[in-house]
Amino acid sequence: MSKIAHVDVYPTAVGMKDVFNIGTGFVGDTGSAGDHIFVKITTDDGYVGWGEQRALPSWSYETTESITTTIRHYIAPLLLGQDPLNHNAIHQAIYDALKPAVSNGHPFAKAAVDIALHDLRGRILDVPLHVLFGGKRHDTLPLAYALSIDTPEIMGLKAKALAPCSCFKVKVAGNPAADEERLRAVHEAMPDAQLWIDANQSYTPSNALELLKRVADIREIYCMEQPVASQDWFGMKRVREDASVPIAIDEGCFTYFDLAKVVRLACADAVVLKVCKSGGLAECIKSIHVAEANSIELLGSGLTEAGIGFIASVHLFATLELVLPAELNAPAFLETLAVSGVEIHDHVVTVPDGPGLGVTPDEDYIKANLLTVAGS
Repeated sequence: MSKIAHVDVYPTAVGMKDVFNIGTGFVGDTGSAGDHIFVKITTDDGYVGWGEQRALPSWSYETTESITTTIRHYIAPLLLGQDPLNHNAIHQAIYDALKPAVSNGHPFAKAAVDIALHDLRGRILDVPLHVLFGGKRHDTLPLAYALSIDTPEIMGLKAKALAPCSCFKVKVAGNPAADEERLRAVHEAMPDAQLWIDANQSYTPSNALELLKRVADIREIYCMEQPVASQDWFGMKRVREDASVPIAIDEGCFTYFDLAKVVRLACADAVVLKVCKSGGLAECIKSIHVAEANSIELLGSGLTEAGIGFIASVHLFATLELVLPAELNAPAFLETLAVSGVEIHDHVVTVPDGPGLGVTPDEDYIKANLLTVAGS
């Protein structure tokens, strides 16, 4: 029986190859790097599982320092000596040590570890990750890409350059007139593509409804994501009641408890699934069950994770019926996925069938680009 012997944490700089701005601010730019925290879990008999999460405090509260120190000092000691197949006991120990309270308690740190544990279990059992979730429904997964906030002309050109991508998440900035121009430019550049508006909390309810009225003639707009502040549940409800398209919740819904509130308040038609905000794959699956039981549509997304986080989401989303292509945009924004074995053709990714994640981390790159983290 395998026992966990080592837990290594690598905070790493992963370079970006394009500018990325969203409604809540700057994500990255050409020549800069994002902070990614990689986790390597090794058993006493030589099995290895990898996890990863990106730190983006402008989107959520966790920083590179908090994720790294939380894993090293609070989670890793709980794992040593444990049977990695004993998921329930490990999960409970982590949640006992890091209580959810009013949030789900360090979800990005938990997600990185959870992905590594799932990868490890898949490798021990010699099955791909999706088998642990009941098996894939799809052999491939089409991708949607986010379009960074920019001038309408540049956003249209970037959409055209991503052909034959069939769906774009169009980032908007809270100004109905300017955002109408952005949406029309993207639509004119790619008239057959579906458009997924993402406000990232940048709108008031009234302005969100004004934008939707301005672009009501663009039939390819499928939905609007998180138009108002994450804590403004009643603002979400107001937008949903008068909107011409489905309203999706993201930053306002981290847990399956949050999603239960969404259902009771009737403030969203769809939920954006993110492994990172859920605290891992296991917790994300709980949200999926709540959504499916209450006719809440499923959208798949990520937070520009590198290849490990990216492919973990691919495995999960391949077991679902998403209403749009999965918005996993690392291939468009990162200079490397820091893994080998990811197959993408014409913006469609093949779901791996090898053990665990089915990809091989570039450990040399990860270790060559380590960050110095205070207090770790």
